Amino acid sequence: MFDAQLRALYEMVAPGSPLYLDAHYLVADVDLDPRRAQRFVPFPLRLASPPTASVFTAFFPHTSFGSVYREAGVFLHVRGFGMRAPTAVFSPWMIVDDDVALIAGRELLGYPKKLGEISFDLANGEVHAVASRREAPLLELKGTLGERIASPPPMLGRPHRNVRSSLGLALPKLVAFTPREEILEVRRVELTLGVGSSARDPLGELGLGAVRSARLHRVNLSASGPPLPIAPISPLWLARNTLLRAH
Repeated sequence: MFDAQLRALYEMVAPGSPLYLDAHYLVADVDLDPRRAQRFVPFPLRLASPPTASVFTAFFPHTSFGSVYREAGVFLHVRGFGMRAPTAVFSPWMIVDDDVALIAGRELLGYPKKLGEISFDLANGEVHAVASRREAPLLELKGTLGERIASPPPMLGRPHRNVRSSLGLALPKLVAFTPREEILEVRRVELTLGVGSSARDPLGELGLGAVRSARLHRVNLSASGPPLPIAPISPLWLARNTLLRAH
């Protein structure tokens, strides 16, 4: 039974056909207060310089597992000992509005996904996305599309570091993977960002600051292979970050 589950896991994340077609990401790169944000980053990771976070909402109209859903989250830009790439991204918080995406993202890849309410509206050169949870407004991104970017930065196609944990005596583990990203189009966005906070989703403690730049990415995404465990994570760190990560 366990071997069958492992095979099913590998088939879901192994290289092959795209998992997502024409995925839309509205993202704002923002300043980050390192004194407030560092405690949300597990050792052996550390914040990149300059301290940066990417706040995003997303819409997935075509998925290989049959769900059409929306997502919102925060990526902290990080460095790690011995890491070849200049930076990776680590997510301390993420919500989705689809249970299949929640289970796959949490159990397979270690994203701290929770269920929430998200809208994503794109029409007539305007984009507006709102994310909330348990009736608390958490993110609002609203903007106007600008010119296309000829050589854009990646959105998801960069090294990822996540924490995967399970019940029992096993230590939580830091896992590494890099999604494959095919860029369809990236546009600059003149954007305003609103960040809320609540007792169960204390985004205000992350130290998110002013918007540096914003973009709308349209991409196809596929897996490059299963996530690989690279380091144990302290259970104390996991306990201290329960509010952002727990259901």
